[in-house]
Amino acid sequence: MEFEDVIKGRFSARKFKDDMISDDLINKILEAGNLAPTAKNNQPQKIYIVKSKEGLNKIDKASPCRYNAPVCLIVASDKNIAWSKENYSTYEMDACIVATHMMLEATNIGIDNIWVESLIKIL
Repeated sequence: MEFEDVIKGRFSARKFKDDMISDDLINKILEAGNLAPTAKNNQPQKIYIVKSKEGLNKIDKASPCRYNAPVCLIVASDKNIAWSKENYSTYEMDACIVATHMMLEATNIGIDNIWVESLIKIL
């Protein structure tokens, strides 16, 4: 797909099919996240793949926004790894860039997606 078509065609899906996404396609999406730029290339993100019924049920308890998606990718970012100075850290920005790259790749390969913000700070 042409890049312009990808950015024009991406939308926030609120209804998903039950069809499982193949590991090959998930890996393509993850690779797009790995290629995303982060400050000083520190790569503070961790990406969790949730496919199990138990894991998806936990997501449903935390957010009403899964919309029956059969797979969820959780992008977390470690403030201690991210570039920082004084009282500023790029951990949230880095995670958002990674998530955006993954959403655009998902759109590129025909997988609907939605960005759901759920900031949980763990000290």
